[in-house]
Amino acid sequence: MEYIRKKRSLENYTIRSIPKEVLVIDSEGKTVIDESNPKYFYGKIPDYKVDDNGNYVLTPNGQKLLNTIDVDLFLTQNVDDMGIFSDKSVTFKNNALSVKPEGYNSFEYGRLPGAPPSFYYDSNITITGGTDDGYLNQVRSYRVDSNNNPIYVPFLNTSEDPDNVFNGVILDDSEKTIYRIGSDPTEVSDYEQGVIPTINSGIEFTTYKKKFVETKDEYGKNLSYFKTDFKNNNGGWDSNNVSLNAIYKKEEYLGVVFPPEVKSVVFINRGVADIFERHSLLSELKTTNDIDTNRGGFIRLKKKLWQQEIMEQ
Repeated sequence: MEYIRKKRSLENYTIRSIPKEVLVIDSEGKTVIDESNPKYFYGKIPDYKVDDNGNYVLTPNGQKLLNTIDVDLFLTQNVDDMGIFSDKSVTFKNNALSVKPEGYNSFEYGRLPGAPPSFYYDSNITITGGTDDGYLNQVRSYRVDSNNNPIYVPFLNTSEDPDNVFNGVILDDSEKTIYRIGSDPTEVSDYEQGVIPTINSGIEFTTYKKKFVETKDEYGKNLSYFKTDFKNNNGGWDSNNVSLNAIYKKEEYLGVVFPPEVKSVVFINRGVADIFERHSLLSELKTTNDIDTNRGGFIRLKKKLWQQEIMEQ
């Protein structure tokens, strides 16, 4: 463990100016300092930032800015240092700010002293794009029409967990098919009443039946599929993905690290001299899918048909 020592001179944060409003004339006609004046901070480090005239520095909404002593600390680690860290909720020295400063943008201004997590929330953004029609297979029913095309039944939930996740078709007509993947089932109930709600969960796809996209894959092979658009409103920052915590390491976890995990399907060929080569190779196959993935498809199965002749005597 390496200890990092940082020094900060408190003199840089101590008030050494005396505003003119603090100076008064006593009964003897002498200029003295009125230490009872609320703008008198000489020799002190105030809880809130003040200017040279003793006035509090305010945000555009009239909120006082907390006076902080910043310490720059950069944490670096390598593989051996990666261990179990814990989060500790931030507690404010003074009351947290109640009103978000007008025009405050966490992306631009960064951390704001005294700001609760809600100050860092950002409104949802709609994410749109295009893809292939591969997800359409996840929402089709087991029925087919007279042309052997799959029938898409609106509001049929094909998810493995239908109580919590909805995967299914919303609308199917001659022009397009609209379906949702990973959606909240409670949102879909509005569709059945003819109301199209805002997408708050999952991804909505629209596959057009009369529009095709022709392209090529990375190997130059021609590909063709139905044009499909997708959109969702899960972007932005909210209570689900924003928290205000300090990262620290508990004493009992000092020196505890995660060992690196290496996954590989490499098998060392020891040559024909090793009589256990084939047996060792087959021992690495756990499922039939391993036959296709192991050693880059090197393994092949040969099927033999055995005929048994029954002799009648």
